[in-house]
Amino acid sequence: MQYVIRPQTAEHPDYRGYAGLMASGGLHVGQDVVVLPSGRRSVVSGIDLLGERVESARAPQSVTVLLADDLDVSRGDLIAPAGSAPTVTREFEATVCHLVDQPLVPGRKVLLKHTTRTVQAVVREIESRVTLDPLSRHPDPGRLVANDIGRIRVRTAEPVALDPYVVSRRTGSFLLIDPADGATLTAGMAGESFAARAPGGLGA
Repeated sequence: MQYVIRPQTAEHPDYRGYAGLMASGGLHVGQDVVVLPSGRRSVVSGIDLLGERVESARAPQSVTVLLADDLDVSRGDLIAPAGSAPTVTREFEATVCHLVDQPLVPGRKVLLKHTTRTVQAVVREIESRVTLDPLSRHPDPGRLVANDIGRIRVRTAEPVALDPYVVSRRTGSFLLIDPADGATLTAGMAGESFAARAPGGLGA
């Protein structure tokens, strides 16, 4: 979710909408949803698309969703179908590509940008480095340098709602950012499953 829309005009005195890009799947009026990472539940009471009220929407449309309950929803939160919501976690494994000359090492403090949400994080472990010729994994390499592909474990200071990358490229991908200068260090893909069905949700 990118914006909370509250015009507070005479025409729309009680309007409270949550605007964002549909990350995957779809939503429809009357659907049970959950707001992540808080876990609060509600029902979709309306969907606005290009200034018109519609009954349903699907990715990759940009929409404004109205909920039946007045919930505390912030930028970066995800509104997802209650039955197929992403996992909320503070620690996960991922496949990453390191992009800069400065090595990525265990214990490195970073910012993790996931959809429109940015949280503090730390690289807990670098589990392996992948070589492409021949295709193999080298366990416990100690670091990743520029253009290395590897498996890492990350822990975040706040919960994030992650799908495996194969379920949703948008909610399964992330960036690691240098907190000192904002430079992108690493691009990552959460999880390692290669067969899953994409859920719906309003995300970045």
